[in-house]
Amino acid sequence: MPNADALLKFFGERVRELRKQKSLSQEDFSFECNLDRTYISDIELGKRNISLVNVTSIASALEVPVAKLFIGFAGDKSPAEKSPSAIYKIREPFQIKCGFTVSGSDVAHAATLTSAQLEALPFTLFQSIDLKSLSGMVGALFASNLARQVGAIVNPIEKGHPDILPRSAANASEPKLRNYPEGLEIKCTVGNVAKGSKLLPGQPRLGALSGITWQAHHREVTGFLGLVIDFAGVERDDKRFPMITAAFFSNELAVEDWGAISGTTGRNTKVTGLRSTGKGKLAAGWIISLREDGYDVKYRKYLPLAAELSEND
Repeated sequence: MPNADALLKFFGERVRELRKQKSLSQEDFSFECNLDRTYISDIELGKRNISLVNVTSIASALEVPVAKLFIGFAGDKSPAEKSPSAIYKIREPFQIKCGFTVSGSDVAHAATLTSAQLEALPFTLFQSIDLKSLSGMVGALFASNLARQVGAIVNPIEKGHPDILPRSAANASEPKLRNYPEGLEIKCTVGNVAKGSKLLPGQPRLGALSGITWQAHHREVTGFLGLVIDFAGVERDDKRFPMITAAFFSNELAVEDWGAISGTTGRNTKVTGLRSTGKGKLAAGWIISLREDGYDVKYRKYLPLAAELSEND
């Protein structure tokens, strides 16, 4: 078990690091915490064994969860501090060439960063939005992270296609951005669960999963990078944060790989779901899968041809 001195030293360094990230002097920070400046100095030097009340005050002043002050101590690391290969099985060599190049490691890096960003949000947010909104939010974060990782840009218009574009598209006209000839489309799914599961936000969906599919607004979608997400991230107060659990890719989809378009009446948006033939094409292009036991097994069951997942550990 780590000794007390090591804990105090680690805690002090963590507080100093986060304080500097907020560009606060010790004096300004002590004011925010309602603590004496010399007290803060002793904490950062690892000389002060402080009370839980003061730990909470410091976390509040830094605008972080208390747990974040201890991440990295005794092997407890957030996704952002772990190597992506420690979190995901990664298919290498793997490349997508779409006006820029994307590797399996690039996808894993962007997924890891996305998980860390989701972890930094208040969990009440995930209790307030529906799963469709959650998928959209995760997809947007991932697209931004992946674009930055590979030197590309996010499509600057809301209904532009695809989602990530080469830098050469930066000055393209709006009509061209609506259907740019190069780039990478991103789609997210939380999967389907068995009827009557009644899962709440924060509860992993894996055990109740009954299928995996992705949706589009038309049947002419020929390729995309498909993400799967679940409440499989860091656990706090018996609730787990959402994270990306797998990613797949295909650029060989045909109209026949998509089902009939539905939802064309009332307030519904018309959508089509990927059929088993399309899922097979995507599964053959798996990129990453969460190392946590059970995910690759379940995904092999619902995505034809995904047996490769077990052979690339």
